[in-house]
Amino acid sequence: MKISATGSAYKSVNFGRSLTKEETTQAYNVAKEARKLMGMEQGNGVLVLPSGKLPDNQAGNPKEILNKFFATVKNLLGINSVEVVGDIDDTEVESSLRSALEDNGLKRIVKFILPAKESELSKAVEDVAKEADGLRIVTDKNFTKENAQTIENVFKKVKGEKYDSSLLMYDHGGKAYNWGPDGLTPPYSGRVIIGSSNYLNDNGALWGSTSFYTDRMGLKQGDFIHGVASSSDNITLAAQMRDMNQIKQAEKLLESELKLHEDELLTPARYAAAKRADVALSQNFYKHYNDIIPDKVANVADFEKAYQESLQKGFGDNYFDSLAKAMKALGLSESSPQAYEKICEYRNALYSVGAKTADDLTALSAQELQAAYKDTSNVVLQGVEIKKVALEKAKKEAEIKAKNAPILEQYNKKQAAMLSDGVKISKEMNPLDATAFDRFLNFAQKHKKMLAFGGLFAAVAIVGATMRSYNNEVAQKTEVARPKPDGFN
Repeated sequence: MKISATGSAYKSVNFGRSLTKEETTQAYNVAKEARKLMGMEQGNGVLVLPSGKLPDNQAGNPKEILNKFFATVKNLLGINSVEVVGDIDDTEVESSLRSALEDNGLKRIVKFILPAKESELSKAVEDVAKEADGLRIVTDKNFTKENAQTIENVFKKVKGEKYDSSLLMYDHGGKAYNWGPDGLTPPYSGRVIIGSSNYLNDNGALWGSTSFYTDRMGLKQGDFIHGVASSSDNITLAAQMRDMNQIKQAEKLLESELKLHEDELLTPARYAAAKRADVALSQNFYKHYNDIIPDKVANVADFEKAYQESLQKGFGDNYFDSLAKAMKALGLSESSPQAYEKICEYRNALYSVGAKTADDLTALSAQELQAAYKDTSNVVLQGVEIKKVALEKAKKEAEIKAKNAPILEQYNKKQAAMLSDGVKISKEMNPLDATAFDRFLNFAQKHKKMLAFGGLFAAVAIVGATMRSYNNEVAQKTEVARPKPDGFN
């Protein structure tokens, strides 16, 4: 069991619960506040979603499933735009997708491949602009500044007031360092480029890190969109997490950028979290669906369960952990401590693992409970410290529960014994023997504080209708709220 050191708004006993609708809305607003403090409130968070992950009729109502999924990724992962990769053959799924995106206020990005003939470019852009809010424009070595200008002019004409230049993103399919290394080439200068940290290392080039784009290439925040893996490279985050060579190469750079301790990237989960935090330092970012839950294979219909399980193992994408690391790297943990603490509370709630119910809690030993507050891996995963006050609070809660555990155990045993004696008396007596029944009622009177209403009712029911004269008395003696055992805090 793990007890999470969270704020007062969160339960300390928590088994990967899904946040309530109200909590996810609050989380969304807290994340927006954090991004504003970071100077990145105007950024785009794009989800790259394979069409094969979309639900069909066999999984249930596609629109309902998509609405629930999009609400989750919007509130908990900072997503405001979605690019579906691959064809959608089912017209109902396509219709549900459009409707669900609109219901959740999400924009749609569409992959745009240049036509073979330049004369067809304007018409091709016009056609796709009718269904898209933005484009991922796949270019090649022949792409020119004039091509880019044509795309922008036509797209702007079709979209009118809805035109957003930051949603026209250029993808040349190469590695990060192919963009420069000393600035963008003319076709891409002043436009949003797509990069990744696939080949992040510490060989002096800072390839793929946020600082590569800002410091080495001299780009402004907003001039690039950054992710942990590139679709063109076909190197998933899961593959990178298995590559200790990659981890060792990136370790010092990420530690420097995020001001992490030297031992922070010794495990795949911590490496992945650090890369995500580096991406969170960018105004625009994208997340591949499979990289959100790199240790799981799940479609949209099964996403919530898979996401929770992946989070609890430390592999899942905890956006609030990324924001906490980014805020700390920027010094906001000191200058804006209240906002930072709010972000940490949601990070902790999503990571938390514990007992499902109070019954589960009583089944744990005192030793397990006492050890719980010491095991803070669920809340300091990837090395973010818990403030001393939060740790002490968790410790105190664990100690109280450890103290209560044996009390509850003794109480439950005694109650079970009392109930067993009551049932034994009721079985032995003759339903027509008033004296025996009086003895049973005396037993109930004597032990009514130890007997749950349900158990007593079950025993009394044996007597049946022949003892109707006692019904009112029985009801009066048994309709008593079950009290807590003495000494229970």
